[in-house]
Amino acid sequence: MELQTISMVSKEHGISTRMLRYYEQNGLIKSTKKEGYSYRVYDEANLKRLKQVIILRKLQIPIKQICVILENPDAVTIVEIFKNNLQELDSEITALSTIRRILDSFISELETVANVNLNILSGDSVLELAGSLSLVQKNIKERTTMNELNQAAKALDKRNVKVRVELAFNGNCSEAIAMYEKAFGVKADGILKYKDVSSEDGSHYPKETENFVMHTWLKIGNDNVGEIGMHDRMPDKNCSYGDGVSVSVELASADAVRTAFDILKEGGVIGVAPESVFFSECYCEVRDRFGVNWIMMYN
Repeated sequence: MELQTISMVSKEHGISTRMLRYYEQNGLIKSTKKEGYSYRVYDEANLKRLKQVIILRKLQIPIKQICVILENPDAVTIVEIFKNNLQELDSEITALSTIRRILDSFISELETVANVNLNILSGDSVLELAGSLSLVQKNIKERTTMNELNQAAKALDKRNVKVRVELAFNGNCSEAIAMYEKAFGVKADGILKYKDVSSEDGSHYPKETENFVMHTWLKIGNDNVGEIGMHDRMPDKNCSYGDGVSVSVELASADAVRTAFDILKEGGVIGVAPESVFFSECYCEVRDRFGVNWIMMYN
């Protein structure tokens, strides 16, 4: 093969002459100076070695480790280095995945507000999420520790916990659904009744419960905020609600609170009629005719 100058090699392989000199300074490749020729050149052996270096660098193997591989080209050494780099890549993948989940969480919150501003980045919950991540974590040259990642992941998991209300009824869940849809101006999602379940899966229910609601969601608010699960219990497992448990709902306006109150109070018991209090422009309490206690407010 014909000897190649540094400029020829740079053009052919898309590497700057500065980088080639850097590789040479670190002993990865060697150039020679041909007698009577003003430029340093690379022979066939070094060009082959350069291709190996390029491939290893594209696999993000550090220069020092490439030196070890080229000086000790045995399988055991190479496999050990590759395994170590795989572990570091796994850490980086986990880091980027964590960052992606955090950004996705930010997007979900920002999409629910009318006026986007950077105040969301200064809240305590956000600091808890991002505080354990390195400042320059997205730089591929920076290595983050698994401890940092685990702390960030735990904080994100805490943030993603959702508490939902599940209401049980004594065979009259369908009536309750109709009332709540009217009160809150929403529609129940995916109403599944016992008669809709195939007996092929081994499920058998009393004939009189075929119109009982097995499960549905009533969504009051955006995304998963304000989801209320609803279902009927079997006749031998009737339920009742005590005074100590209430479903608290924050609505979009004072009028929405009054409308819901007027509907839910029918056949129910009024606790507190809609009124203005120090923490809410419109606040009320009512127990509906199904025994469910409601607290509704508009701030």
